[in-house]
Amino acid sequence: MAVLGVFEDIYGVGAEMTPGRALLISLVGFLLVFLILGFLALFIKALGKGFDAAGKKQKKAPEPVPEVPVPAPAAPVGKPLPPTMSAGTLVLEDVSEEEAAIIMAITSEQTGIPLNRLEFHSIKRLKEGQK
Repeated sequence: MAVLGVFEDIYGVGAEMTPGRALLISLVGFLLVFLILGFLALFIKALGKGFDAAGKKQKKAPEPVPEVPVPAPAAPVGKPLPPTMSAGTLVLEDVSEEEAAIIMAITSEQTGIPLNRLEFHSIKRLKEGQK
C-alpha cells in the first residue's frame, strides 16, 4: 500500500501505516501549520510597526490653509409672522434674553427649521448634575 506522496520516500513504498505512524504524521503537520502561522503573525506585526514608524516620519506641520471668505448663510425659507402676531409666550428660568436668543438660533440652525416655525414654551438653566 502506497503511503501519501511526500512520505513515500521517508517510509518507503509499501510501508504499513500504523496508528502510531499516522499520529506522528498528523502531529508534524499540525506543528508545521502553527509554526508558519506564528511566523506570518510576527511578520505582519513587524510590517505594521514599520508602516507606523514611516508614517510618523512623514508627518509634517500642516500647511496653513488660505482664508476663504465664508458666504453669509441664506435667509431661512418661511413665511415671517406679521409684527402684530405673536408666536406665543416664552418662560425664561434663570436665563437672560440674550442667552435664550442664542439657544433658539442654534436650535433653528441645527434642525434646519426656520426660527419663525419653531415654538419655544420655556428655557431653563439646569443646575450641575441635573439632566
